[in-house]
Amino acid sequence: MKHVERYLAGVFMISVFFVLIISSVEIAVYTDYGFFEKEYKKYDVNNPKGIVNMEMDELISVTKNMMQYLRGNRENLDIIATIDGEEKEFFNTREKSHMADVRDLFVGALKVRWFAVGMATLALLSLMMLLYWDDIKVLLFRAYIATLLGLVGVIAALGIWAFIDFTGLFYKFHALFFSDYEWILDTSTSRLINILPEGFFVDTAIRIVVIFILITLIMGAVLLFVKNVNIRKRNLGGTYE
Repeated sequence: MKHVERYLAGVFMISVFFVLIISSVEIAVYTDYGFFEKEYKKYDVNNPKGIVNMEMDELISVTKNMMQYLRGNRENLDIIATIDGEEKEFFNTREKSHMADVRDLFVGALKVRWFAVGMATLALLSLMMLLYWDDIKVLLFRAYIATLLGLVGVIAALGIWAFIDFTGLFYKFHALFFSDYEWILDTSTSRLINILPEGFFVDTAIRIVVIFILITLIMGAVLLFVKNVNIRKRNLGGTYE
């Protein structure tokens, strides 16, 4: 029976961590468009000498429409913007093809997040039928530590890889998730790759990791607090209701 309880705790915690990862990505790229503006200024993406010569406000508007498309809230990327003083379509055919694949990936991840929520709920309900609350919370805290250690190992390995060769990691990521090569864009013709250079993805990855760490630490602190409160009640001879 202990193996079943540990398995259920593992399913719960892995599901929760998956929800946290997807939510961290969502928070990083959807809650503050000021981040995009800072990045655009940092990498001077809309300078007059480049192919993205437009006002910052309009570039942010294009960005918002692009992000809504990736989330499934917009049907297409047919976006007209004033570039070089003329109205032009911002995205070319190749960019639209690649972004359609990115949209499928992101929308799919959001759906899987709901599946993970369901799995976590079922696992927790199952544990509630097998154990008392204080035993459940001790078990979940142990599962949290074990899952966190495993995830730290993965993140550390990816971090070392990114530090040594971020371009190589970026390439492998795209080759893994995208079957075609539509994601290989020409900087001389693609406005998308000009507004989202490699440095942008490095900064975004760091932002996602920081948000994830903060949320994870808060969750760990809550689990530890609840676990210790229950132990004190047991040591003092109290009851848990």
